[in-house]
Formats: sequence, C-alpha cells, structure tokens
Amino acid sequence: MLSRFGRCPTGYAAIRVVLSATASDHGVPLTDVTVPSPIDALAKEERLGEPYTVHDPHTVNPKSRTWLVVLGLPGLLLLPFAVRFVLQGFGWATVLSVLLCAAYLGAAGRILMRDVLPGYGRMLYLYENGLILVEVRNVATFPWDAVREIRVSGVRMGSTDVVSWRCWLVREDGTEAVIGPEFPGVQEVVETVSSKVTERLLPKYISRIDTGGTVRFGPFSISRDHVAKDGEEVAWPNVTGVEISNGMVYVNRRDRTSGMTATAGEVPNAVAFGELARYAREGRSK
Repeated sequence: MLSRFGRCPTGYAAIRVVLSATASDHGVPLTDVTVPSPIDALAKEERLGEPYTVHDPHTVNPKSRTWLVVLGLPGLLLLPFAVRFVLQGFGWATVLSVLLCAAYLGAAGRILMRDVLPGYGRMLYLYENGLILVEVRNVATFPWDAVREIRVSGVRMGSTDVVSWRCWLVREDGTEAVIGPEFPGVQEVVETVSSKVTERLLPKYISRIDTGGTVRFGPFSISRDHVAKDGEEVAWPNVTGVEISNGMVYVNRRDRTSGMTATAGEVPNAVAFGELARYAREGRSK
C-alpha cells in the first residue's frame, strides 16, 4: 500500500490516494542520463523547473530484445524450409517444420507486440513543474498549471497484486496525452501528476462550493450540502467517507450498506474529488 500527502495553499491536504500496486521499476534520475538539448531548451522555455526522472519504455524489460532475437531468428531460418516442405507435399517433415516455425515466430511476435513496439519512439521526462512527453514525431509539454484534467484507470493483472496503471492528461487547450504501463515507474508518474494537479485545482473547487456552487466530476457532483451521482443525492451527514482504491472510487454511506461507486477512469480529477468531498463532509459535520 502506498500513500502520499501534499499541502495546498489553503493548508488542506491536497492528496490522499491509496494505490494497491508495487512499483518494481522507477524512472532513471535525470542526473544519470544526458537530456537532449532540444528537450532541455523546451523545459527552460516552459519553466518546468528542476528535472526529476526520465522514463524509457524500453527499460521495462531489458531482456525483451534478446528473447526477440533468440526466438525470432530460428523461426525465420525455418520459414523457407517449411514453405518448401509444404510445396512438396504433406509429410512428417512438413508438420514438424510448420509447427516449429509457428511456435518460434508466434512467441517472437508476442514479445514484439507486448514489450518492444508499445513504447517505440516514446520518452517521458518528469520535472518539478510539469512533464515532457516525446513520441515518434511529436513533443508535448504539460506544465502542471496548464493541465485541466487527469483520468486514471487501473487493471489488476490476473490473480496478482500488480496493477497496470494508465492515465490520460488534458491541457487547457485540449491537447491530450496517454501515459500507460509501457513506461517504467508509471505509478510514480500518476501519483506526482495527481498531487500537482490537485494542489492547483482544489482551492478553486473549495471556493466554488463555499459560495453555493456545484463541481462536477464525471458521474459525480459535489455541493456544500450533498454529493450526487446519476441524480441521486446523499447529504453529507449520511456519508462516512470517500475512498480511491484499486482503480475504483467509493462513496460510503451511513444510511445504506451499499454506497456509490465508479471506476476511477470515469471520474476526472478523482483525487481532487476525494479531497473536496472530505472537505465538504467535515465542514458540514462541524
């Protein structure tokens, strides 16, 4: 279990998110790598501050390329023999060569599609005040004060405790980016972005509900008096807490055993939603 806490300008806790995943890989400190000069110039131009880490998808599994060669080369060598045997007619040599060729090339293709190609040409540079995402022919900057929305989804991998995380970022001008499990240390990136974006947005949300307004988060909405989902309103005295865990958002109720739930991917700025809900609930209880 992993928790992180921050402070926003109002003094209110800016993030309290629990992620049930173990980060086995983290980004490489930028002090240990050479940042390309165009990236460094762009970071300075956007005032991204101090560099933190670089996340290279090809470091997730360094042995992937080795296995790709070990399995792919025999398959390619067997391919012409398999074709020749097939053209000559059906026989035990034909069956054996086709099966071996299919097994080698199938395994190599799986590694290619799962480990090598997903992150091809992509790099992520994490800075103090934002991040830079490099794709094959595109470079996009996401300063924290320019991000208007972050969505996070987590999928548990089989029966293990490992969660495959993916987050979507949307800038004020509509530019979007997707950061997925192909990046090593993606959980660290998700936590950092959630914390920084929440610190910026939470004071605005608090001010809105304090003046009688409503803030919408996908299927949820929050006001000074209640939280609502799909038209169903629950007054804050009947809410025992809001939790973000295992890729889900839970609004637990005092008056019922079943509360309101939604996947975290459905709730934009889910961490800010949880903190705003806690602020409103504690304010009403006082």
